[in-house]
Amino acid sequence: MSVSSDSVSNASIVLVGLPGAGIDQLAQQLGHRAACLDDVEDANWRRKARAEQTVIWVDASDDELAGSSGVAVSKAREFRRRHLGALTTMADGIVNVTDLDTPAGALAVKAVIDTTVPSRDTPPVKQSVEFGDERGYPIVVGRGVAADLADYLPAKAERVAIVTQPGIGLQVESGRSQQVFLVDDGEQAKRLDVVGDLASRFARWGMTRADVVVSVGGGVVSDLAGFVASTYHRGIAVVHISTTLLGQIDAAIGGKCGVNLPEGKNLVGSFWQPTAVLCEIDALDSLPGREFRSGMGELAKYHFLGGGDLDRLPLTQRVADSAKIKADVVSGDEREGGRRAILNYGHTLAHALETAAGYGQLRHGEAVAIGLVYAAEVAHRLGRIDAARVEEHRRVVSHYGLEGEVPASFDADELIELFARDKKAIDGITFVLDGPNGVESVMVDDRELLRDALAAATGSVKG
Repeated sequence: MSVSSDSVSNASIVLVGLPGAGIDQLAQQLGHRAACLDDVEDANWRRKARAEQTVIWVDASDDELAGSSGVAVSKAREFRRRHLGALTTMADGIVNVTDLDTPAGALAVKAVIDTTVPSRDTPPVKQSVEFGDERGYPIVVGRGVAADLADYLPAKAERVAIVTQPGIGLQVESGRSQQVFLVDDGEQAKRLDVVGDLASRFARWGMTRADVVVSVGGGVVSDLAGFVASTYHRGIAVVHISTTLLGQIDAAIGGKCGVNLPEGKNLVGSFWQPTAVLCEIDALDSLPGREFRSGMGELAKYHFLGGGDLDRLPLTQRVADSAKIKADVVSGDEREGGRRAILNYGHTLAHALETAAGYGQLRHGEAVAIGLVYAAEVAHRLGRIDAARVEEHRRVVSHYGLEGEVPASFDADELIELFARDKKAIDGITFVLDGPNGVESVMVDDRELLRDALAAATGSVKG
């Protein structure tokens, strides 16, 4: 069967996909081109394709891709992990095909082609956090938005302190007197002595209460810079330019900032709302694969917070929709007195894993992905969700190229003790769990149940 598409020039469409997606056959049927994965992994090719063509990612479940390509499911998952970042950042449209190698599959691809707008023609998406006392700030998501930094700085600010890390590589211009303050890479930068050092350097430069801090980087940088801004001169303005997926959909939004102690993650911090959040999608193109997948772990939780089929959306819209969910929750609960706790979905185990492993050994999003599957196992044992819902958690995590099992090297008793030290644990161990009324905070006193769920979540990914 041949299906033609007349809505755009055939020469402007290119299909990409993992082994088993059948893009060569689909391209021939539809009169378009297919790109090999070597091209997809070439940064120069991706830039050229994004500037001149409309890129459609033809995707399917790992099981279906494995069956179509004749490889093991574990191999299909490895392909996904390896190429997830490149495929996601370059795709203008995504189609999840459930019936590969059929006329219906070709029609599904054609339908997405006919409705896809290239990302180069898509303006930035603007969301906002709005509090009831007339405070609020914009969240701007798109390619090239960092160039608009000057538009979001306080009018009276004379000095702009750019807090960033050596490997970020994004140069920003504020149009004011600015100085770059580098901090170490990784979670180890989130320390109290680093806060003091930055504040001293600000003071020596002559920063006043009217000036502004700008973070350029991921969640570590925004956590640290936000906390320094909240304490310097008892609080000065901060703008976050977020360059990682995890930062754009979570860490930079909502005003929670802080540093770690040896006893736990984010145990010293504050609520300090930024003046603006700029989510620079261009910066995601160069993220290392593991860092990109880590962001996907945080994004996965939004599937269960009202995000629906986020994996069917192009990247800018996916980030914007996730940011809107967080913005809406934060707007109604600034200081985590109630509903905002749902944003910690998957985080009770995640923080315990990070602490037990040592910061930096396990990426935050990797830990959250494991935490989501574990939370589903706990909820299932409490009768809150059925087995099919647990499998949906595993499917989402796997689809984002992440593992969902608790590594066998962790000690169950140690993890459960760390649950009790989590900052949400006020009157006992508290989890955020899925259920008939959606995701909500639940006290869980049954340690044997928690231990049993850990056993079930160890090695839970099939393949």
